[in-house]
Amino acid sequence: MCFDSIIPAQPFGMMNGGIPMNIIICGASKTGTHAAEILAADGANVTVIDESQSALDVLADSLDVATLLGEPGTAKDLVTAGIEDADVVIAATGVDEVNLLCASTAAYLGADRTFAMVTHSTYLNRDILDYSKIFSIDSLICPAFSTARAIASHLRNPAAMKVERLVGHTIEVQQFEVTKGAPGIGRHLSDVKLPGGARLAAITREGMTYLPSGISTVDVGDEILLVANTDVFHDARLVFRTKDSGRRSVVIMGGSPVAVWLCRALENRGFSIRLFETDDERANELAEKLPWVTVIQADPTDPNVFTDEHIENADAFVALTNDEHNILSCAWAAGLGVKETYPVVSRKDYAPFVKAMGLTHTFSPSELAVEEIQKRLRRKPLSKIASLKGDEMAIYRVRVGKNAPVIGKPLSELELMPNCMVIVLEHDEHTGAVPSAQEILQERDVVFVVVREEFLDELRTLFAVK
Repeated sequence: MCFDSIIPAQPFGMMNGGIPMNIIICGASKTGTHAAEILAADGANVTVIDESQSALDVLADSLDVATLLGEPGTAKDLVTAGIEDADVVIAATGVDEVNLLCASTAAYLGADRTFAMVTHSTYLNRDILDYSKIFSIDSLICPAFSTARAIASHLRNPAAMKVERLVGHTIEVQQFEVTKGAPGIGRHLSDVKLPGGARLAAITREGMTYLPSGISTVDVGDEILLVANTDVFHDARLVFRTKDSGRRSVVIMGGSPVAVWLCRALENRGFSIRLFETDDERANELAEKLPWVTVIQADPTDPNVFTDEHIENADAFVALTNDEHNILSCAWAAGLGVKETYPVVSRKDYAPFVKAMGLTHTFSPSELAVEEIQKRLRRKPLSKIASLKGDEMAIYRVRVGKNAPVIGKPLSELELMPNCMVIVLEHDEHTGAVPSAQEILQERDVVFVVVREEFLDELRTLFAVK
């Protein structure tokens, strides 16, 4: 099974009705510059505030944007930039605290939506304090986290035909072919024990895709859509696919914040991780912070280190230092036998060199961060996320409306099957969970469903989507 298409949305810089959005970007950083480029190209009215006149001059020469020399976090400069008419404010300086202050001030002054770029994990950890609520900011975006999440998806799913992330970092959905010898083959699904928080959402057999029930069976060669909470996804996958059950060896070059997020994303997922960092102090810090990772204070591109550590036998090589070093290191590792290479490359003008070297998977933190903003701005009460094979079924994101018939009833009592299945309940923009059969929906809850396209009108009625 594969997603035949990911559904495109209207231009990012336009509101409903084709009216250009007024967007203020605070900081001409890599992320701020990329956001300005994307937004301006989509027709938005963009104003960039920065303390560097030279950085603003470069922007003004290459993009159709307004610029303002000033301090992004001050109310005076935000008012000068037109904050009272701003539809979106993106705080993208190089300092987390300035971004938080800037976005919070913008929200207080009347900006409709605010986004703040952050690097430190403290601001994303909601266990103790939700900083976005404290500062009245709509979304906190971490480019390092977005990058690590994208790389982790590729590493975790080598056999997947297409992988999509539904909610933040807590839910995974994967499509793959069932392999011989898997324990879930040939049995009624009611007798197949999946981990709690996992759900088989669709089966494709002989070109036909359908929603499974308790009496359905899975056979070798079937293609299935598996949805699960990230902490149980690996175990759930092994029920239907055994070929990838061995531990995979991953070498990471550079102890950046991306490396920390990536190691956390791969923990307890069947990976043997070696993290190389040349700075002694940073290497010791990482060894204490990541006890499940083998941290080595050395440069893996040193021929002696490469040979001694047998890096040529690694399944994947991830390069997280600077653009040039990342590109050359991955090309070198690939030439010496490493099957998968993943360089982080920020500069767009390096694309021809990357292509010439045969590097197919590259990741740009600034581009991934802007994609996160785009995704959150485009949300509607009913949004089509992707079409499944044959266009007969699709994944939708749905917000439960006022007085919806689905409110107040356990999912097991809703008359949705065989046309619709609720696969994820979204808690917030970062977290969600695969709901149990006893889960009860409330007004304004957000869920992801797999649904037959012919059932869409009834879906709108059941969830009171206007």
